Amino acid sequence: MAIETECSPDRPYIVGEDNLIEALKESMSKKLGPAAKSPLTVRTCIFKVPPVLRRHKPEAYEPHVISIGPIHRDGRKQFQRMETVKLWYLKTLLSRMNLSLEKFIDGFNEFLLHEHEEKGIIEFGKGARDFYEEPLDFNDKEFMEIMILDGCFVIQLVRKFIAHWENDDDPILNEEKEDDPILNMDCMFQYVCHDLLLLENQLPWSVLSCLYRFTLGKSNGGPLFGFSGLLLRFFSPLSSLRKYCDSYMQDHMKPDLKVDENGVLHILDLIRTSIVFSFQPSKSSSRNDQNYLWWFAEKEEKEIGPEIQEIPAATALSEAGVKFERGSDNNLMNIEFKDGVLTIPELAVGELTEPLFRNLIAFEQCYHGRSQQITSYAVFMDKLINSDKDIKLLSEKKILANWLSVEDGSNFFNKLYIDTIVKEFHYDKLCAEVNKYYQVGWHKQLEILTRDHFANPWKIISLIAGIILLVLTLLQTIFTISQ
Repeated sequence: MAIETECSPDRPYIVGEDNLIEALKESMSKKLGPAAKSPLTVRTCIFKVPPVLRRHKPEAYEPHVISIGPIHRDGRKQFQRMETVKLWYLKTLLSRMNLSLEKFIDGFNEFLLHEHEEKGIIEFGKGARDFYEEPLDFNDKEFMEIMILDGCFVIQLVRKFIAHWENDDDPILNEEKEDDPILNMDCMFQYVCHDLLLLENQLPWSVLSCLYRFTLGKSNGGPLFGFSGLLLRFFSPLSSLRKYCDSYMQDHMKPDLKVDENGVLHILDLIRTSIVFSFQPSKSSSRNDQNYLWWFAEKEEKEIGPEIQEIPAATALSEAGVKFERGSDNNLMNIEFKDGVLTIPELAVGELTEPLFRNLIAFEQCYHGRSQQITSYAVFMDKLINSDKDIKLLSEKKILANWLSVEDGSNFFNKLYIDTIVKEFHYDKLCAEVNKYYQVGWHKQLEILTRDHFANPWKIISLIAGIILLVLTLLQTIFTISQ
């Protein structure tokens, strides 16, 4: 039905315009709802990786064998076998606790009522939803079922693996180990570790911690460590994580249940903390400082702000007299420059390294409560590595333990942080000190002299012989002229 119009010198009048306006008000009011509420809560820390980051290497963010939590609960066939394993793990846990499923749920509800100010399982589950960014298409019952099943799987997996790794004589665990589809497949541990360290595959730490403390109290005995300590021991066999996990445990873990885990968000956050915990960055620039760095990490379009502090690649620095040494510090982030020596802790580049770094960087990009330390490290290392020669130099200095090809190692850093934004670059002062040293001309001349004339004993002998010959020639000339 057409809407009739009437024209006037001032404006055309649409018949029925008031009705359209009322309809518009009603339609938008329904969409707005009763009150404005942000889709992200302060507690949100488990995110779907943004497509702009995912597109560069989608498989780095996807689980291989197991889905943990609700995000990948889409019934894909590749995860069906592990869903059966989860149920078997829960049954073995119930058997160990000598509880039926009904008594387990009742007991956990009572535990939560006691621990969380009269908040039982349902209220606890509603609170756990706030940790996820994505709208979850699960009702309260389905969501809490995922939390309990997956949480118990992770806890039981960690306990069983540590007992297996440390040759525990527990008869129950030994009996279960004979039929365990994860412990009896050598490749499965690495696959599961990969999946447990994905941003989209996380469980809220509050869920893991409560389930751990409840099952620990109901089981016969058990390790006297906080769950964070057990998790770090679980990941320690991975060579790329061993020194960080061990170092963090030595500094923070205590063999009792009083370990402060309040600041931990999830497993990926715990691993990040073990890498950066003792990092002491140089003084970073601020938004009001003229040296403030705003880094848009797209290779073809890096600068969208003030001038960026660059440094030459490793081979160029070496030719200018900068020495590279492997750092003894177990903290990956503590890079130092002093008296012409750039000290960098060793990084083991293996199959799991790139997925781990990509998910850590995605976490730093999405979550407001963590500084961009891992991203800053990736940016700094990319500055040093522009070619295969740079990879070879750093590998010779034992700074990179590169298990991949030289080409893969070079691409690892060059593509790791594309499309990220670094608001606070933690190595800006270090880069300024390196540049200052590099721009002093005589450092390069001294390096050329050392390389060309002092590289080996024969060159030193030849140089000394040449100097002696020159001195003798001058003396002879002077003596001849004086006569």
